[in-house]
Amino acid sequence: MVISRTRRKLKKALVVTLVFCISLFALGATTPAYDNSTPPSRKPQMDISESMNLEFDSLQKIYGKNKTIPKSLEKQIIFALSFFPELVETKIEFRIVKSNNGIIAARPVYTSVLRKSSKRSYLVIINDTSVNRRIPSFINGTVNGQVGILGHELCHIVYFNNRTGLGLVGLGVAHVSTRYMDRFENKTDSMTIERGLGHQLIDWVDYLHKGFTEMFGPDAKLPFSDNPDRERYMSVSSIQRVMGRSKVYN
Repeated sequence: MVISRTRRKLKKALVVTLVFCISLFALGATTPAYDNSTPPSRKPQMDISESMNLEFDSLQKIYGKNKTIPKSLEKQIIFALSFFPELVETKIEFRIVKSNNGIIAARPVYTSVLRKSSKRSYLVIINDTSVNRRIPSFINGTVNGQVGILGHELCHIVYFNNRTGLGLVGLGVAHVSTRYMDRFENKTDSMTIERGLGHQLIDWVDYLHKGFTEMFGPDAKLPFSDNPDRERYMSVSSIQRVMGRSKVYN
């Protein structure tokens, strides 16, 4: 009886290991492959606040297609989408959820994961409430910074859209690897910068730094650092280094 249970446990462990290995193979090895070769559709701007208001009507007609967007964030989301012309036809719902944990995250709608990319739907969850807030909120960020982090999440969707269904399953499994996710998020920041949203990403990181410091003091544990070998999300200095090397900003 004991031997039988042991064998079942070993069999289960082997299956889990096999699924994990196959999933990583489907992702294209353990390093996430982002394509930064896509030229930006817009020129970088230090502050997009004025352009966002002036261009909203014309941009909404193009980039509002197949999108469900909260009215309160319509201008920021439409402007962020204007940096991603390949997502014009993609079905995306932006949803505000009253939660005091988490800030923003993008994922495929579960029922569409195994469909071909042109048939998939995506969900961008914005966690927002001022009650018992554990981390800085999206809504209190500057408009410039909000567009920056929205661009980061849209880069995720571009990546998802270029993966097979099995590759998406593999990415879900790979979330258990801290090292993999560090590289994944760091490369997403790099892609966001190459899209022309480096200044906006800096604004977002500045906002988070101030917010975490106000909440938890100068020794607050931050989601970024000045050591590019260990950071998951880029610090301001890392963003500036990437911008300094990029043809997009020079």
